[in-house]
Amino acid sequence: MVKAIIFDLGNVIIKFDEAPTFRKWAECGNKPFSDVKKYHGNSPARKSFERGEITPKQFYSKYTRDLGLKIRYNDFVDNYCDIFTINWEVEEIIKSLKGKIRLVLLSNTNVLQYEYCKKRFKVLKLFDERIASHEVGMRKPNPFIFLKAVQKAGVLPFNCAYFDDIAEFIYAARCLGIRAFQYKNTEKLRKDLKKIRVL
Repeated sequence: MVKAIIFDLGNVIIKFDEAPTFRKWAECGNKPFSDVKKYHGNSPARKSFERGEITPKQFYSKYTRDLGLKIRYNDFVDNYCDIFTINWEVEEIIKSLKGKIRLVLLSNTNVLQYEYCKKRFKVLKLFDERIASHEVGMRKPNPFIFLKAVQKAGVLPFNCAYFDDIAEFIYAARCLGIRAFQYKNTEKLRKDLKKIRVL
């Protein structure tokens, strides 16, 4: 029996589009769009930032140096954070589950984008527990961050359902006994929730 649901944040509850950010960095720096996108995807600095190992200013310094960016810190932050829009259908589903089952948020994120999302999107307040990678010092697919989420849920792994858009993270959660489902669209989410007799 599922007693808790763990939701990923990005591209599940909140959609994001990084293309405008990469275009801005390409305009302000010495790298083309494709190189900027590749750099960000593979960046050790981004992963360190998401583990809370470096400060926002250190993250900014690393990116401006590596990409040759001519951009002020505040403009960099605004450009980096203003990429999110709410997934209204998923928000409505979460609202309908509130009070019926324990809700846990689990996200690979960083202090800048997480604080931005907390201020802008009220849906985050609906969660009983929230686990952000930069606050616990580890990122998915590290198994310990999933165990942290289960611990916060206050139930056993097989009593948890987990929804994430990334297949690698779904596999990692299943290896721990969590009932994990890949989010692809709201229709599939509804079907999966009905399958586990939550919706």
